Amino acid sequence: MNMIPEKVVNYNLYTDTEKLIGVSAEVTLPNLEPLTETVSGAGLLGEWDSVSQGHFGSLALEIGFRHIGSQAFALQQMKDRMLVLRAAQQAYDVSSGVTQHRGLKISMKGQPKGINPGKIAQNANTETTAVYEVLYLKIEEDGKVLLELDKLNFVYVLNGVDQLSGIRNLI
Repeated sequence: MNMIPEKVVNYNLYTDTEKLIGVSAEVTLPNLEPLTETVSGAGLLGEWDSVSQGHFGSLALEIGFRHIGSQAFALQQMKDRMLVLRAAQQAYDVSSGVTQHRGLKISMKGQPKGINPGKIAQNANTETTAVYEVLYLKIEEDGKVLLELDKLNFVYVLNGVDQLSGIRNLI
């Protein structure tokens, strides 16, 4: 099949206990930036950043709300909480001429990192933002694991392949 990915049609965000109401039009997912160490020395022409496989910097999740409300502040309780984003992604099938949809599930577990209550303006959203430090991240498309990262349990899986099995065997 020749599928052209188009967009996310819609999504919902859930905590471990409820569907979040009042979430804004977008949620900013964590940026996976690997930790690196600069390599240089005698006999080398310059330097390069050597990536430490499976090791990533801080993973910040930003959840925007249209209003200041209890759900945004409930997310600030100092305890691990599972957050699950479920989305429908749209793609166009070139061979059949049919628009199709695939499920996207992003599971994240972490702790609150802060809240920005936003602003107050007449006839406007407050743009309240809750920030989470993500310690566990799993991205699945139609049930297939694209990424699983568990910082506390030494797990890093890409497209179903364990990227750290060799390192775990050595330590």
